[in-house]
Amino acid sequence: MRPTKCKRIIDGKTYNTETATQIGGWTSNEEWWSYGDYLYQTRHGAFFRYNFTDGQNEDDHDTITPLTPDEARQWLEKNMSWDPELIEKLFGEMPEAGSGEVKFTLRMPESLRTRLAAKAEANKQSLNAWMVRCLEGCASDGDKP
Repeated sequence: MRPTKCKRIIDGKTYNTETATQIGGWTSNEEWWSYGDYLYQTRHGAFFRYNFTDGQNEDDHDTITPLTPDEARQWLEKNMSWDPELIEKLFGEMPEAGSGEVKFTLRMPESLRTRLAAKAEANKQSLNAWMVRCLEGCASDGDKP
C-alpha cells in the first residue's frame, strides 16, 4: 500500500510530500507488493521524485531524490507525455519538432517594438511568433533583400 507521507532532509533542504504539490506519478500493485514513482514540486519550485516499495520484506523503503528542472521535464516527458499541457504549464511552450531553435537578441528602438507588438496582436500571435513569420517571408527563395 502506498505510504501517505514522506519527508527527508537532503543537502540542508527539506523535501516533504505533505507540503509539496504532486505533479504526477504511478503505483503498480503486484500480488505481494506494490511500488510507485511520483514527481513533486515544493512550494519554492524545487522538484523531487518520491519512490516507494511496499511488500512483505525488509527491503521496503521510501526514497526522495531531488531533481533539476531539466530532469523533472525529462521525467514528465517519459512518464506523462500524454499530457503536454501540464509539461508546457511547468516548463513553457516547447519548440515544434524539426530544425533546432536558437535565441537571438535584437536591439531596436522602443517605438518600433511597440508598432511590431501591435501588428502581432492584430494577427492574434505573440510578438516572437509574428516576427519569425515575417523573417521567414523575407528569407524565402525568390525574394530580394
